[in-house]
Amino acid sequence: MSIQHTFGDGMIREPLYQWQLEAHPVEIELFRSKPVRRLKFLHHFGASALFSPLTHSRFEHTVGVWSLMAHFCPEESHLRIAALLHDIGHLPFSHAVERTLGYNHHRQTEQLIGQGIIADILVKHGISPRAIIDLLKQETPLTNKSTVLGLDHLDSFLRDTYYAGRQTLPPSEVVKGLRLRGPYIEANEASATALIDAIVEEHRLILHPQFLAMDALLAKATAHHCEANPGMKDRIPALMDHELIQQLLQSNNETARETIHVLMYEPHRIQITQEPVPGSIEVKIGKVYKKQPLIGEKLASEVSFQAAVKLAELDSMAATYFFTI
Repeated sequence: MSIQHTFGDGMIREPLYQWQLEAHPVEIELFRSKPVRRLKFLHHFGASALFSPLTHSRFEHTVGVWSLMAHFCPEESHLRIAALLHDIGHLPFSHAVERTLGYNHHRQTEQLIGQGIIADILVKHGISPRAIIDLLKQETPLTNKSTVLGLDHLDSFLRDTYYAGRQTLPPSEVVKGLRLRGPYIEANEASATALIDAIVEEHRLILHPQFLAMDALLAKATAHHCEANPGMKDRIPALMDHELIQQLLQSNNETARETIHVLMYEPHRIQITQEPVPGSIEVKIGKVYKKQPLIGEKLASEVSFQAAVKLAELDSMAATYFFTI
C-alpha cells in the first residue's frame, strides 16, 4: 500500500523507508483535513517539476517527516503533530513564488494551525493549537537552527535524491544507521557518508541554473499576474499548483501568459547567462543548507576527513545567474 491512501485502517506505510506505522486518531483526522490534503497538489521540488522527473508532492514529504518522527519519537504526540503540520502554509509550487510575493510559509502555517479546521481538530482531541505553534519555533528533532541535521531536512535530502537517482545507499538502509541524540540526528559512519553525499547532491539539483530559472520565471509570471489583478496576491497562498497554472494561462497579462507557456511547453527557450542581458532576471545563490549529522557527539565533518571534504563542495556552489526567454 502506498502513502497516498485514505488512512482507513490507521496504518501508514512509508515506502521510502520500508516501514509501517500506526497513526493516532487525531493524526488520521489531520491527514484527512483539507489543509493537509492540499499538499498532495503542491510539487515539493517547485517549478522544476514542470520539466524534470522530480514530481513528488509536499504531501509525500509530510508523510515522510511524520513517519520519521513517529519512528524515532513514538511517544511524543505533540512532536508527531508538529511534523504532520509543519508545511501546511506552503504556497503553490512550494518556495517558488513565496519570496517574490512577500509571504513566509512559516507564518502561513502558524495561521492555519491557530484557527479554522486544524485548530478545531486539535481542540476536539484536547490539544492546544498554541502548543503546536510554539513547538515549531523550538529546537526539536524536527528542525533546528544549528548545522546539525533535523528530520525535516533529512526527508527532503533523501526523498529528492532518491527520485533523482542520485543516492549511494537506499533511504531504507540509511535510516537503519540513525538515532537521535537529544534533538539531533546521530549516524553511524556508513549512514553519515550516505547522508552527506545526499546533502551535496541535493544542492547540485536545487542550485542547478535550469532549476533556478524555472522558479524565477514562475515567480515573475505570478508577480505580473498579481499586478494586473488587484486582490489576486491575497488569494495565491490557498491555491494548488494546477490552479495557479490555470490562472497564469488565462491571465489578462501577456507576460504572465507567455512565461507560463514557455515553462510548460518550451523550457528549452530559457536562456541562462552569467552576465546581465536586457530583460533578464538575476538570481544570486547565497544560502546553502550546510547540514550534517553527528557521529558520536561530534559533527560528522569533525570526525571524518572524507565528510569534511565532501561538505566543502557546497562552498563552491555560490554563483549569480541571469535568466531570460
